[in-house]
Amino acid sequence: MRRTRTAIAGLAAICAAFVLPAVASADCSLSAASDDYLSGGTTQTFSGHFDPNLNGKFVQLPFHVDSGTRGMRIRYCFAKSDPADDGPTLDLGVYGARPAGETSWSQDERRGWSGSALRTVGIGENGYTDETTYNASRKAYVPGFTTRAFKPGPIDAGEWAVELGAGWIDPDGAGVDWKVEVVTSPDSNWSNAPFTPDPYSSYVADADPGWYTGDLHAHGEMEPGNAPMRQTFDLGFKPLAQGGTGLDFMTIVDHNNDNSRSVLGGYTGDYPGKLIIPGVEVTTYDGHANAQYSNQFADFRFSDVYRWDDDDNDDAETADELSLVRPSIDPSSQFQRILDGDGFTQVNHPETLKSAPAACRGCAWTYSDERTGWGKVSALEIQNGAAAFPANQPTPPSAMNPFTLDAITLYERLLAAGFHIAAVGSSDDHQGGGATGPTDSEVGRGATVVHADQLSPGAIVAAVKAGHTYVKPFGADAPDVDLTASGPGTGTALPGDSVTSSSLDIKIDVKGAASAVRPGPYTLKLLQDGIEVGSVPVTGDDFSHTFTVTETGRYSFELTRILTGTNVGIEAYSTPVWFTYKKPDVTPQPPSNAFRFGAFKANRKNGTGTLKVRVASPGRVKLTGKGIAAASARVKAKNQTVTLRIRPKAALKKRLKKRGVASVRLRVTNAPTGGKALSKSKTVKLRAKKAKKHRRR
Repeated sequence: MRRTRTAIAGLAAICAAFVLPAVASADCSLSAASDDYLSGGTTQTFSGHFDPNLNGKFVQLPFHVDSGTRGMRIRYCFAKSDPADDGPTLDLGVYGARPAGETSWSQDERRGWSGSALRTVGIGENGYTDETTYNASRKAYVPGFTTRAFKPGPIDAGEWAVELGAGWIDPDGAGVDWKVEVVTSPDSNWSNAPFTPDPYSSYVADADPGWYTGDLHAHGEMEPGNAPMRQTFDLGFKPLAQGGTGLDFMTIVDHNNDNSRSVLGGYTGDYPGKLIIPGVEVTTYDGHANAQYSNQFADFRFSDVYRWDDDDNDDAETADELSLVRPSIDPSSQFQRILDGDGFTQVNHPETLKSAPAACRGCAWTYSDERTGWGKVSALEIQNGAAAFPANQPTPPSAMNPFTLDAITLYERLLAAGFHIAAVGSSDDHQGGGATGPTDSEVGRGATVVHADQLSPGAIVAAVKAGHTYVKPFGADAPDVDLTASGPGTGTALPGDSVTSSSLDIKIDVKGAASAVRPGPYTLKLLQDGIEVGSVPVTGDDFSHTFTVTETGRYSFELTRILTGTNVGIEAYSTPVWFTYKKPDVTPQPPSNAFRFGAFKANRKNGTGTLKVRVASPGRVKLTGKGIAAASARVKAKNQTVTLRIRPKAALKKRLKKRGVASVRLRVTNAPTGGKALSKSKTVKLRAKKAKKHRRR
């Protein structure tokens, strides 16, 4: 790497500093840019070459910032070393003064990341240009102002770094040449409008529980080139009847920066009853993910990070000049960091152009399941961008976006593997509805419908983590769908919940299908483990149907309509309810203690008797009474008749002999085995021959 450092005395010196030595390998030209407000500082230039083995990796280039610096301009360029190579991409990031004792830079020192969108950026004590200036030329470098995507504020003296991310270097090519120029300045025009943040604060937009419709992936102007955030908010929050997309909430996620948090406070009060949630799109070279509302910034550099010090000034990276700062990390480590920061994780457009990565490098999720750690993923975008593909095809569209269908296949595979992940849909809008490209979609198309306790950031995060979601790929103007499920002895479950019962009633209400913007007919489908197991035509604007299931599985709904021919459009797709069948509990019935008296028979010969008793259940029957001997009988079968003997004791025998008859009150107790005893009384008359009287002589 060739590096020069020059003090600036005037315009001539500035221009001279742009001329690199003839031996420099980099074959690219720095973009023209204004030299205003750059006097009195230094110019540091770097040039070099990256071989294909650095593809997908990051290289930090240290540069020095003097005390008293108030702003800086950074320019860079890159070009393929061989014209036959596939075109390269080098991304740009900047880190502030590293802490004492450290030899490299972490995200704690980040000053911003613009990817490859800009070739010239400014960083100073001043804040950003006003919206009108920005909108006139969204990617323009404006002297004296901090470029959106970078953090304004004090310029601390010390060792800073430019970081080049090798988004793509042709693996079979000759590599990429590059140049970087850093011009620092103490000029007061970099500090005459110091940045005053208007930070985001959490708030409750609606205190009522219910279903809320949002867009979980819209971009703001902290990626220069995008529409101003106000344009996106105006369109997304405007009611459907007024030409808007009818959202209740949206998240603003910019690639690898969270700068919007410092300015969103100025917007939240302008949209009563609507919720703005800040986030970050963690953009890596093998997939994108959203860190939604986390207070911890995730490191997007999942691959190796190096520091390059070209000590021998030969523009070639050698083992002793290219120092490994930090080896590659797994996505799961940063997903955990996001969750620890009270946010939720969302993998974006996981299947988009997976078979043609050059068309959208890094868009598809290509990390292995093991590295991803799907157990730490809260949500998966089954819909990203236009529901119909391409987006500018005739109306009505003829085909569903194929990447949606591929994403649903991945989603169902992950659910089958046991991961509980919420289905979400997003627009990925960058232009506030103003673009008309083949993959563009305006904010709110697609949309995610979330059942939350209230409309607040914390409630939305909790609802998505719980899986209380369904997706409207075509947007908020699709029919509304409400699924509730319950079984015997259970409460009411929503998508994302788990139920264990002997059966499950899945009640699904569909509102507005008959008068929908996109004409039907509509069909409501019940899916078990992602496979259709039932369907009904949707009739009317207020339709309800209940499916009853008794087989273990995950159950979700899909609302479809015919596009053309046999092509089906998906208007709604839900996170499932997890159902586990449990055999009904059968409570053993206690044995019956019923019995009834049968025939009584007196024996005059000896003064005894018998009583028959018919007993309902096995057990033992006992007979007692005053003046008689206790008797019992064993009952061995149901509905058995037993005979109980009645034998008088001595006193009763004596009375019987004297009188010839005696009334006896019997008490019969039936004690069924394992049951409760039952007693009944019965009065009988015992009879006997009277004893003869002997006369005295």
